[in-house]
Amino acid sequence: MRRLVWISALAFALAAPAVGFALSGDDDGTLSVKAGVGNVNVNFNGSAVGRLQRGSIRVIDPVASDGVGFEFMNCLVERDQSDTTTNQNDTIKVCSGTNLRFRAIGSKYQVRIKGSGIYLSAVGHGYAVLNGAGDDPSVDSDGTYSLNDRPYRSLPDFPATLILAAPSAG
Repeated sequence: MRRLVWISALAFALAAPAVGFALSGDDDGTLSVKAGVGNVNVNFNGSAVGRLQRGSIRVIDPVASDGVGFEFMNCLVERDQSDTTTNQNDTIKVCSGTNLRFRAIGSKYQVRIKGSGIYLSAVGHGYAVLNGAGDDPSVDSDGTYSLNDRPYRSLPDFPATLILAAPSAG
């Protein structure tokens, strides 16, 4: 009987990553931001996790019933702006403070991060607009980003739009 329990547990543990891989889309791309200073906006269908040393995070979830949803941690101030929008189906929350964390899993999201110490990992498809604070002379480094596992580069000094999708073959 114990052997059956162990075999079942092992089969479940091995099946979980396979199911996750099967659910991921073939057109998914990745975005990673490290030690960012400025603005990072991601409008995509997928999942993201991140943290922010100081600033604010705004998440719009147009369809609250799909995916796992989003969650903030360590908010000093959390506001629900869903009632003030023109589209009443949107769920909009804003979190501000220090040492913030968030996750937005398995749905369509618009994530806007503004501040310093931005760390973001996103997978999915859509687009991102990055605007580092490199044009501000008081900022030594505005952080780095990597798109689709390419080498890290400095965040752009002016708004730049990146397509979040799988790289083309070839």
